[in-house]
Amino acid sequence: MAWYLVFWRNRSTSTVVPAASASQARSRAQRKQKRGYGGIVAARRANSQDAGLISKGTWVRRRRDGTSPQFGSARSKAKARRQRSSYRHWL
Repeated sequence: MAWYLVFWRNRSTSTVVPAASASQARSRAQRKQKRGYGGIVAARRANSQDAGLISKGTWVRRRRDGTSPQFGSARSKAKARRQRSSYRHWL
């Protein structure tokens, strides 16, 4: 069983679910859907970096475009922090 990141239309973060396939990940994430999330827009298999974070119990932040604020240069991490703070009022 692999880890999948399921992305929602109205949410900046994804839901992490263990599943054997993308369709199973979608149905499992659907059970965790809360009001205001919107529909599921994508279900992607977690890469090795994300799987390592998940196994450690760390919160995984992965954007829909595939980039992550958790990996990369200090400059890219600072940019991600600024972006999160600008959206903080509705997160």
